[in-house]
Amino acid sequence: MPTYEWLCPSCGLKFDANAKIADRGKPKKCPACNQEAQSVVPSQVQGHFNHQVTGPVPQNTGIHDLDTHIDRVIGQSARQGHEVIRERVQDKKELLAGNPEVTGHDLSRNADGTYRVMSAEERGVHDRSQNIHKTAMGLISQTWKRGPRRAR
Repeated sequence: MPTYEWLCPSCGLKFDANAKIADRGKPKKCPACNQEAQSVVPSQVQGHFNHQVTGPVPQNTGIHDLDTHIDRVIGQSARQGHEVIRERVQDKKELLAGNPEVTGHDLSRNADGTYRVMSAEERGVHDRSQNIHKTAMGLISQTWKRGPRRAR
């Protein structure tokens, strides 16, 4: 049920109340003085819009301004994401330029987004975890290729 505004001519109180669309012009009792208040043009209008996203293409919601705004937001997000990537690549290049014996595989990202060179111990742990991951993924891949086992 929509919310409408009423204004009491006796005490001047402006209040909101829910009413059926057919009853929006009918007077309501003022909650402050119990006099009949008249409906007024609302100062705010609210709406709710449910739209189903149909994929990674510009959406046609039927509301031109909304479509344009969404496309603009998507474009701005992509530009910001690419800028972050460029900054990260630049940070890595600067770190590698100062350490000629270090490769990109020796870098680790800190919680604040900056990069650092891993210690030999950290690099060893990283390599072992990568090997475990590759082995596990290989076993999963073999299981998928065989298909499900059938009960006998």
